[in-house]
Amino acid sequence: MRILALILCLLPSISFAQTKDYRTYDKAVKYNNEGNIEKATKYANKALEKNAEWSKPNLLLASIYADLGDIEESARYMLYVYDEKTPSDVMGIEQIAKLYYSNGYYENALYYFKAAQQLNADVLARKTALFIKNCIFSMDAIRQPVAFNPENLGENINTEMEEYLPALSIEGNTLVFTKRIAEKGYIPQEDFYISTRNEEGIWQEALAYPGTINTARNEGAFSFSADKEIVVYTACNRDDGQGRCDLYLMLNNTAYNAGKIINTKYWESQGCFSPDGKYMYFVSNRPGGYGGKDIWRSEITQKGFLPAVNLGDTINTQYNEMSPFVHPDNLTFYFASDGHTGFGDYDLFVSRRKNTAKEWGLPNNMGYPINTHNTENSLIVAANGKTAYYASDVSGFGKEDIFQFELPENLQAEPLAALEMDIITQKAGEEVILKNVSFASNSYALEQISFAELDKLIAYLKKNPNLQIEIQGHTDDVGNEMDNQILSQQRAKTVFEYLKMKVSNRLSYKGFGESVLLESNSTEKGRKVNRRTSFVIFQ
Repeated sequence: MRILALILCLLPSISFAQTKDYRTYDKAVKYNNEGNIEKATKYANKALEKNAEWSKPNLLLASIYADLGDIEESARYMLYVYDEKTPSDVMGIEQIAKLYYSNGYYENALYYFKAAQQLNADVLARKTALFIKNCIFSMDAIRQPVAFNPENLGENINTEMEEYLPALSIEGNTLVFTKRIAEKGYIPQEDFYISTRNEEGIWQEALAYPGTINTARNEGAFSFSADKEIVVYTACNRDDGQGRCDLYLMLNNTAYNAGKIINTKYWESQGCFSPDGKYMYFVSNRPGGYGGKDIWRSEITQKGFLPAVNLGDTINTQYNEMSPFVHPDNLTFYFASDGHTGFGDYDLFVSRRKNTAKEWGLPNNMGYPINTHNTENSLIVAANGKTAYYASDVSGFGKEDIFQFELPENLQAEPLAALEMDIITQKAGEEVILKNVSFASNSYALEQISFAELDKLIAYLKKNPNLQIEIQGHTDDVGNEMDNQILSQQRAKTVFEYLKMKVSNRLSYKGFGESVLLESNSTEKGRKVNRRTSFVIFQ
């Protein structure tokens, strides 16, 4: 009887402890939906006064504190609901791990990911193993930060609007980027803006890109060819589109859909050209890849694009890759991924190759604090190999601004020599003049000054072993025409023989005598210009 009486005495308190005050909780939800966080927090806590273990108010408070950035407080409320030793709570424990992980609390995240694995590894998300690997990597990388000092490009580029996805011309004096325009009464949309750098190195006020490329719809992800003759960009939901988003080409201020070989009924975006103009790289979620979004490339021929080829599992993962950028050295490849080992969301990676006949090598994470638990992507690097540009919302004039920073030495690309710049900016089939190659008067013996220039050409040929070139010799009109023809042939042969000893490329040579003029031979200046050694790329 005494036991029964005790139970009867306890019943009111037990019932009271388990009472759920839905009226108060509903008020908390209402205020939270209205954005009144102070009252939402007040009423959620009030609902817990009658039942501290009630999951709904605890999880509401966890959500509120997560949105406020108070991750520890958010996790505390989640742990009132989920027990790391209770198998049925495995998914909740994983959510706590993800909360810590997505906010850069890697040590705590690692603890709860492992706890969730011990409860029931079979039901966890397929990415959990990667998350654990990323936690271990990130904790170590944060202890070994890389040099990183970003500088805002200033008010001539950045505004209170969003500026992102920068593209830089190869000589580094033209910047094009995407700006999100939000005018009162109109749906926000994206347009391209352009700025040029003056002789003092200052970016001028950005203006809307000229011509017809901007429309009332969205345009994004602009990229030049090395000679700036062709532009590739992304446009979505167009009448002539193959899918949701397509790649478009602009030539002579006229835009064209890139066609069915490039675009599919799926999603194609973020195109960029290789500096030699042989390939276009882009991102697609089409079937046949390794994950969600993969990086593909299509070879460009005189007849157009060839079917796209996936870059393979060295670059692409079972998750997502994006933002491809081939540096002008054609040996360094930057991209973003959420599938390679990193800090959590999209990170920036660099991949290299020995020469253009090789495949891209294993990518390296660019390190902390270039990469963080936030999203990092859309990095481009200037021809000097060390100045990088990217967009960030960490600080600046508006939501997203464009910044520049100097890459740590181990992440830099090779700087372009003047000769290489001349090569990749020439139109197809045009001769490239070897400016510092000279011969003694009426002789085909190379002067000593010539070898430095020829060695630069040798370096370029070694980087591009499949390249085929013809060495060409030219003279002015002084002397006998037949003698000039023979002399030009001998000079071209001398250069050919020096190169042949150093490289395995297919080479040929030809003398043109005085038949191909760049300027009139009527002046000494003109004759000096016409006396030249040059080459033409055939492949």
